[in-house]
Amino acid sequence: MTPPELLHQAYCEAMGIELPLNSAFARYWHEADKEGLDPDGLKLAIKARIKRNFSMEPRYQIPLSIRKLVGDEERIADVINEAAVIRAEQRKKQYAPAKAEVLRATGRPDEPEQEKTRHIGEIIKLREAANQ
Repeated sequence: MTPPELLHQAYCEAMGIELPLNSAFARYWHEADKEGLDPDGLKLAIKARIKRNFSMEPRYQIPLSIRKLVGDEERIADVINEAAVIRAEQRKKQYAPAKAEVLRATGRPDEPEQEKTRHIGEIIKLREAANQ
């Protein structure tokens, strides 16, 4: 399968629908692929938007049509950014919900201590040093 077909398949799977890939959709997916959107990131963003939509009033819900999702460069960038944020949250260490509840009840922190974050400049310097 080509990348646009893979993105369309990921969209259909995340939405739980069957939708034929027409030329308009293929153009949108082609542009999204060129911008760096991957099928897994697309699924993450769609599922997060669906979850958010369930908790919102209908007039404030986030549209999930293909055109509204990846119809231009800014929207594609938003989806890529959304997927990156979700992935970062998934990497965050967490306690099991029951353990977190017990810790909260006893006045202790309900999240494990996170590693100290590093500035991007520090990482770039490390990479440059490794390449020399």
